[in-house]
Amino acid sequence: MLAGEQGTGKTTLARYLVGKRPTRFRISTDGIELYNGLSYMDRESKDWLGGLQDFSLEEILVSRSLLKEEKITKQNKLDDTTPISQDIPVDAQIISLPESSRNLRLESKDTLISDTTREWSEHDDFRQTSYSSNDGDRINDKPIDDSDGSEARSSLTGEMHIHTVTKPGVVRKLKNMFGVSKQVKEVKVSISKEKFLEMSSKVGKKQLHNKKIAPIIIWDFGGQDVFYSTHQTFLTYRAIYMVVLDGSRTLDDPCPYEKYLPGKGQHKTARDYLLFWINTIVTYCKGSNQGFPKIMVVLTHKDQVKAHDVEKRRHEIFAEIKKMFQQTPLEQHLVIEDQIFVNAKDEHDREMGKIKRIIMSESERQPTWGELLPKCFIPLELEFASLIRRNIPLITLEHLQKINALQPIRPLSEDELKVFLKFQHSIGKLLYFDEPKLDDRIILSPTLLIDAFKSIVTDKQFCKGDQKREKMWDAMGTKGMVSKYAIDGVWKRKKYAKFNTDKDYLLTVMTHLDILVEPKRYDTSRMRIPADFYYVASMVRGSDDSGYLHSADITQRNIAIAFQSTSLMIPPALSFRFISYCLSVWSVKRFRETKREMLFHRSGVFTIDPSLDMYILCEDDKISVRLVHARTNTLIMRDLASSINECLTSALEKISQLYIRTSSDQSDNSDASFVTRICCNSPDKPCILPFENLAYVDKIWKCPAHGIEHPIHIVKSWIPGKQEEDGCEPGCPVTNEEFLKELPSDLHLRRLSLMYSSNDVRELAIHLGLSATDVNITVDTGDQTLWNFEVFRQCRDSKAVTFKEITKAIAEAEKGNIHTLCKLVKGDFIGFDREPEKWDVVATEEHIDRLVPLVGKQSIQFLIELGMDFHTWERISHKQNERDLVRLNKDILEEWSNKFCRMHSLKPTLRTIAQSFSNIGKNVKIVENALLDLF
Repeated sequence: MLAGEQGTGKTTLARYLVGKRPTRFRISTDGIELYNGLSYMDRESKDWLGGLQDFSLEEILVSRSLLKEEKITKQNKLDDTTPISQDIPVDAQIISLPESSRNLRLESKDTLISDTTREWSEHDDFRQTSYSSNDGDRINDKPIDDSDGSEARSSLTGEMHIHTVTKPGVVRKLKNMFGVSKQVKEVKVSISKEKFLEMSSKVGKKQLHNKKIAPIIIWDFGGQDVFYSTHQTFLTYRAIYMVVLDGSRTLDDPCPYEKYLPGKGQHKTARDYLLFWINTIVTYCKGSNQGFPKIMVVLTHKDQVKAHDVEKRRHEIFAEIKKMFQQTPLEQHLVIEDQIFVNAKDEHDREMGKIKRIIMSESERQPTWGELLPKCFIPLELEFASLIRRNIPLITLEHLQKINALQPIRPLSEDELKVFLKFQHSIGKLLYFDEPKLDDRIILSPTLLIDAFKSIVTDKQFCKGDQKREKMWDAMGTKGMVSKYAIDGVWKRKKYAKFNTDKDYLLTVMTHLDILVEPKRYDTSRMRIPADFYYVASMVRGSDDSGYLHSADITQRNIAIAFQSTSLMIPPALSFRFISYCLSVWSVKRFRETKREMLFHRSGVFTIDPSLDMYILCEDDKISVRLVHARTNTLIMRDLASSINECLTSALEKISQLYIRTSSDQSDNSDASFVTRICCNSPDKPCILPFENLAYVDKIWKCPAHGIEHPIHIVKSWIPGKQEEDGCEPGCPVTNEEFLKELPSDLHLRRLSLMYSSNDVRELAIHLGLSATDVNITVDTGDQTLWNFEVFRQCRDSKAVTFKEITKAIAEAEKGNIHTLCKLVKGDFIGFDREPEKWDVVATEEHIDRLVPLVGKQSIQFLIELGMDFHTWERISHKQNERDLVRLNKDILEEWSNKFCRMHSLKPTLRTIAQSFSNIGKNVKIVENALLDLF
């Protein structure tokens, strides 16, 4: 994968690697160019094969069915646990699957700039048969003839040509190809109008199965900053990267193109771009061994340096690069020993050949080199190649399942099919998003999504002469918006018609990646209706000229935190996605004088409630969040600030994980990507205070640079408050004897189960009269709170345990005192006679959208307070494969409003929601403030 600043010669190098001459005039890359099937490496002779060959990618694929099994010399250490669902690793040597799949093994000799080559082998019931010149039924002797006595039958099913073979000799050959030992009488071959047997015969004649040829895919990333929001979608940990620099300039000379780049506000240099790209690649391509992926650094424009200065320039620049990364974790990723400095226009430059040799040698060092792959994947890959050749870049999952059902010998199981798709995704062959609303389609050709991206998100130079796109670009640049009508208009034209066929799916992918954000709009009854435009945060060019942060008394009206990146800088895609996340949750504030929406380049102002705004600023190494009150920061409620902090923290981790999962299909459970700090109230170069230092602050924190005094109780508004357990208000119900005689309800027991660890619950249960045996046989589903609840429920149901006995057990076990029970009955009850016109209103979709960010991390407690049970929690949380608190809390409220209340003939009022907020420790006032203009 080639990356770097604009104009360094990346495309010229890419064209050289695939056997093409440079273009006559310099043409910038619009988005990404993908070169597939135009370059190969011969692993035996170490020759680079560029350009068109006398064989095709499909023939290389077929040849692997004829390979002899090789002894495996490289072992990859595997996890002891068996992964399930989306966590099945496709980069491990052995893929753990259900028993029916017989532990398919994968062997890969693929390499990437980006990609890999695969040798196929199967074990257990899928034994490999080796071929020799003495085999009686040699595949490569002659084309397979099934004309006599073969009873071959053909039928057309949809778009697939089905060829059924029953001739014993031919069936035996097919079984040998796919390493199958079980008895079969016929084989159905469906390779989209092509006969696999004829293809294998052709491959056999060319002796391709005796050659060690690996295909190489070249990705050429455009250098314009506008593409940085989409490039990261395609980064993969399996790739070898090449960062290209213009060697005619020093690392500190200003770049000729003035573009946005994080980490540098003024003139950008090659040093800035090098640091940015290496940091981005290492941050978002996790999943492989330490020191990977590898990143080559190549200097170009040697022809623009005087001949006698070339060596001096070479050594100076590479010495500086080495010094930049010396004794940093990034140093181990660099491949710079050969100090390559080329004239990319001269294919005879000896160092151009050195680039190829390094790519080949680094390929064999890749941790994914040597993976085992099942041969039963081959037919599906051939199907995909055939579909792409017939200009079908996208298919439905249903279509794939039909193709799969007609494969030789046996189709893949559902789990195996998922593994196949995820592996193909990880090596860049196709795109498959295992997410709701996206998992019903497969993009066979990544260029479809690349082209769809750049039809909307592009640099202005690529819109010249196209009035519709120029108008669309201007609207995005000034307002950060693109109308759905404008997208329709562009995609209906002949050039972009291929996007229109699957318009809804492609737009859903873009919204999933937060490249596009659909704002929330409501009708007169407060129900959601589709908006007529999208926000495009990455395309906004305008800076904040509103003066908002310099308005009167701003330092007395705001509180702030900063999410500090643990990396050297924050990649632009993450900043844009974070802004997009905020756009999906809150409304953009309109500037009072002009009524213009306050959405700017890497910043924006959002409305939390009529008296409170949130200012987001994405800087080079941190993201600042300010809550700004209309009058004074003392009126900013602690519960509100802490809930927003929890939601934004969750969103940042989710965004970081999305890029890691997209590139490697793994989650990174190492240190957090961001550390939260307290910011001072000054918007001008604010002082930072680590959270852990708050313990050493008494009543006032005085920031050193501005001398602003910050009362500690206001600063701590960002941190969830802890409830005092030892004291209660007068008239506390837990001291009432009548109350203590009562049996606790399920709701009380669920609250109690959330207060203790499993060990504490075990001890309390024994104090309540349950035997150790009864406790031990309680079914453990892996959910601690569910187990706790079941144990307490057993105590109540079998021993008729009352509140008094619970109080006694808590005291005897020294797990609290009588006031511990306050948490079971706490709540600022909203009486039935209190403002019925406000609280007895049925919650609308707009009400729900405004309230869900305020729940924060207390999702399960909130669900319990709404009256739903743990089974509902399991069902809702199981659907969540992202750490998105807002989405989870929205699912909970919609489940309660649309299903639970209807099932139990309840009215889903705001009163119940507000009561539930109160019972999880949130002040009812935050609900009132959020909905003030809707009452």
